[in-house]
Amino acid sequence: MIVPLFADAEDLVVDHLRGRLTDFPDRWSGTPVTAVSSPVREPGADPALTVHCESAESEPPLTQRATVRVTSWADARDDLKELARLAHAALLEHPGDTQVVSVRPVDGVVVDDEGDLADRRASFTVLVTQRRAARP
Repeated sequence: MIVPLFADAEDLVVDHLRGRLTDFPDRWSGTPVTAVSSPVREPGADPALTVHCESAESEPPLTQRATVRVTSWADARDDLKELARLAHAALLEHPGDTQVVSVRPVDGVVVDDEGDLADRRASFTVLVTQRRAARP
């Protein structure tokens, strides 16, 4: 039977952020976190976090490095920056586990200043080094 060598990097990041929401200030503790690169979001909608794996490189035989972008969505510039900074801090505090060796920063939090989504999203990128999945 063929099984994936590595867990889905987006799912790992989503799960970690969801687990850390209780450590966020109360106003952000119910923030939805999903694995989608471009959500359909209307002005006035609740703030949200989205996770998108941009690339993954295997380092045979034991690890994979995935570049993962996390984007915060909100109507107020200060809100989207705060939410992105909280998510960034939560990921960089990842202690490592059976599936993740480490999470390292690639880009800091940057607000999108161009196009239709100017001042409505901020993002950052991390490098997730993954352990090879255990064989059944």
